[in-house]
Amino acid sequence: MQPALSSAKHNPARIFVASAVLISLWLFAHPCGQAAGRRPQTSVPICPGVTLSANYLSAVDRDQGPGFRFVLVNRTGREIRLAEPVPSSAHWYARSHGRWLWRASNGAGGSLLDAGNEHGRLVVYEPALGKGEREFLTLSPHQTVEWIESQQGNPVLEYKPGCKICSYPGERDYQVVFAYAYLAGAGQPAGVLSCGLRSAPVPMPPKL
Repeated sequence: MQPALSSAKHNPARIFVASAVLISLWLFAHPCGQAAGRRPQTSVPICPGVTLSANYLSAVDRDQGPGFRFVLVNRTGREIRLAEPVPSSAHWYARSHGRWLWRASNGAGGSLLDAGNEHGRLVVYEPALGKGEREFLTLSPHQTVEWIESQQGNPVLEYKPGCKICSYPGERDYQVVFAYAYLAGAGQPAGVLSCGLRSAPVPMPPKL
């Protein structure tokens, strides 16, 4: 990655584009996290009228450690259903020389291959559909649901750098983007969300 970055060092836009392209290609060849070994099946657009937001909690409970508070808002006039877990993936970025660069992803579905485009489509990885019962989160029209989850209780929320380029010595400032994308199949309940969600970047405490 270093040659591409150095060749664009005088143009921040080219730096970001070069980094995003290289990371995207690397992700397809060497996916990290639980999505490893699964090829992307399709991509979905961001949902209109449905939003997912999150904020970091230093302690969820005495025995559960840090976690996040999530808020899901349905501003549409129809009932929606989301396959759990929600979010289905998490994507970490570190500040490096004034830029936020991808470092690790965890989960399956909603990989943010175009981190610079807030409205870009989300890749959906093929889940193990049809194996056991699936839990669904249902939200009525114009309703909001809020919940708290710990990193200990939900592995999708953990920072898991599983490759050599996922972290660099000396980095301290991180942020995480949560996403939801689900490849619905035959026999799924009516109203299962067929579009994707992504949160705004959530600031994380500096790593020591």
